[in-house]
Amino acid sequence: MPDSSLHVRHETAGARFVEEAGWRIPADFGDARAEHIACRESALLIDLSHRGKIRFEGPDAVPFLNGMLSNLVEGLGPGEGAYSTFLTRQGKIVADMTLYRDEAGLLADIAPGMAPVFAEAIDTFIIMDQVEVRDCTEEMFTLGVFGPASRPCLSKAGLEIPDLPENGNASCAGVLAARTLWTGEDGYLLMGHRDRAGELWEKVEAAGARPGGTAAFESLSMEAGIPLYGRELGPDVNPMQAGLEERAVDFEKGCYIGQEVIAKIKYLGQVNRGLVGIRVAGNAVPPEGASVMFGEMEAGVITRAIFSPTLEGVIAFAYLHRDAMVPGTQVRIQPNDSFFEGEVAGLPFYKAPETIRTR
Repeated sequence: MPDSSLHVRHETAGARFVEEAGWRIPADFGDARAEHIACRESALLIDLSHRGKIRFEGPDAVPFLNGMLSNLVEGLGPGEGAYSTFLTRQGKIVADMTLYRDEAGLLADIAPGMAPVFAEAIDTFIIMDQVEVRDCTEEMFTLGVFGPASRPCLSKAGLEIPDLPENGNASCAGVLAARTLWTGEDGYLLMGHRDRAGELWEKVEAAGARPGGTAAFESLSMEAGIPLYGRELGPDVNPMQAGLEERAVDFEKGCYIGQEVIAKIKYLGQVNRGLVGIRVAGNAVPPEGASVMFGEMEAGVITRAIFSPTLEGVIAFAYLHRDAMVPGTQVRIQPNDSFFEGEVAGLPFYKAPETIRTR
């Protein structure tokens, strides 16, 4: 089982560990709620080294990926990035990722455990293309620094990050810094060789960022309306059902795997079910897999539910039949013999100020 290069440091700091995708990683450092609030009010530091990292290099890397992925790749210049999906021929999601273009090629940040799956799947399409695909997950670290004070905190730690758009990236102090809005706040991923992780963690923590774990990351990203692979995203879902049309699909580019199906949904049809948010009455959290009833119809199931520290109430994700997807629709969540009242809500549940999102 691989460990982050920061494992001993986390253990000494009193982290509570969980296993995810074969990695032992901190779920929290004793108070997940306080870690969540730290992101909303100042800055939060999370070890995300278990996330997959794949490097694409070679003269054909850009055109090859442009013909494989749902978003535009050929238009990316060094320092730019894009969120995208890799689909089956039926338009279902094999993997989702953010691609970061630098001078050497492209680095894909991908969901935990999905790097080898994606690398193997896409390698089968390389025939005459001059493309090198390398899984560098275990040799690299990923740190997330999130919150309104994230950029000033990084500056204090010696990383002067230029003004970047969402998914933009730059080399800072020998590591790749990429801007992300996963938590609904300003935020940055720092990626580099694992030998640098301890030094950077220490500097960023000393600069004022509070250490946190994946429990806070999950609650923050859920409030921000971000679906996660293995929870809301997977091989039985297409990007349109998951609400990724604007983020992950370019309808002006040429062909890519699954493009015909996605185009037909866009221009000729509609999804029969889609991802929605639900605000749940009361403080009890319904279990994953609970049925969601719309009148007498079973409209779908809960994929995740949490008590939201920001909203101080229970929120959930669910895939529902299109008749029940309209915000304001009243639903009933039924796990076994109990039930919860709920109301369909638009996503995201929480949205950062527009100035943060568009900078």
